[in-house]
Amino acid sequence: MHDDYLWDRSGDPDPEVVRLERVLAGIRHRSAPPPFVITDAVHPRSRWTASWQFSARMAAIAALLIVAVGALLFGLRPRGAEWHVAVLGGRPTVGRVALDTRGTLAVGQWLVTDASSRAEIQVGDIGSVEVAPNSRVRLISARPGNNRIELRKGLVRAMIFAPPREFAVEAPSATAIDLGCVYTLEIGDDGTGLLHVQSGWVAFASGGRESFVPSGASAQTRPDFGPGTPYFDDADEGLRAALARVDFEPKTSPNRTAALDAVLAAARPRDGITLWHLLSRVRPDERARVFDRLAQIAPPGDGVTRDGILRGDREMLEAWWDQLGLQPLSWWRTWERPWPPGK
Repeated sequence: MHDDYLWDRSGDPDPEVVRLERVLAGIRHRSAPPPFVITDAVHPRSRWTASWQFSARMAAIAALLIVAVGALLFGLRPRGAEWHVAVLGGRPTVGRVALDTRGTLAVGQWLVTDASSRAEIQVGDIGSVEVAPNSRVRLISARPGNNRIELRKGLVRAMIFAPPREFAVEAPSATAIDLGCVYTLEIGDDGTGLLHVQSGWVAFASGGRESFVPSGASAQTRPDFGPGTPYFDDADEGLRAALARVDFEPKTSPNRTAALDAVLAAARPRDGITLWHLLSRVRPDERARVFDRLAQIAPPGDGVTRDGILRGDREMLEAWWDQLGLQPLSWWRTWERPWPPGK
């Protein structure tokens, strides 16, 4: 670039100068410059001094504008919008880049593993997510209090050590909301999924339907149905199979009555968590049967009545939950809040 370009636009422009001109074009002075008059009475040296002072002021103004624009552009850049990725095997990809040992995952980007690759995502300073082979994961939000990823397919293992609801995994038919725990979530090509909690609790939710899944328990999810009823992994195999029919077959299915009977017959006192969830999911004409069986294995305490439960009284339902000896629902409700925008 010739220096004359800066003064009279002659010569070849420098690309960086051209870029800066475009950035500052919207705030440039468009009127004619004010007259700069020096009478003949002024000494020639004074003319030079005044001209130099004017140029110095203009240069200072330009420098301030550059600093201001730079600060604005820096401020608009998402903070904490990238997570570190470590390669555990093979060559997972982020966007179109194949990673050798490590890389970063920015908001909106996909991390993809094939049959021979695995990766671990560092979730800020609150935990990590291990991504299994044949998985697709997208970073939705990476901000304090709002850390979210999407699991399109495959399997992830999340290990989060933070206050409840700081982290969530969105799947095609449900969202796993962390309550301080370790869990796996697997999603098949058809959108069906299985959540398994190894430590702590997870809220599995979609469209107002919420399942509270404790350590040692699981819950399935299906497109068009959302999260299923949680069950302990050591529950009777017949109960688990029948529960899937109750959860995911149409409520008018002729097999539903027999399936619900099988769940109720096989339920142990430990399976009270399953029957409690069913109270708000079965048809009104089925609710009495669920109440009677739950009352046998986990009798309701004071303040919980049959009539109240049958009409779906929320306070009574939550009071009965607390009597099951599980984590009080009031503790979770303290942390409930709408998710802020992800982007």
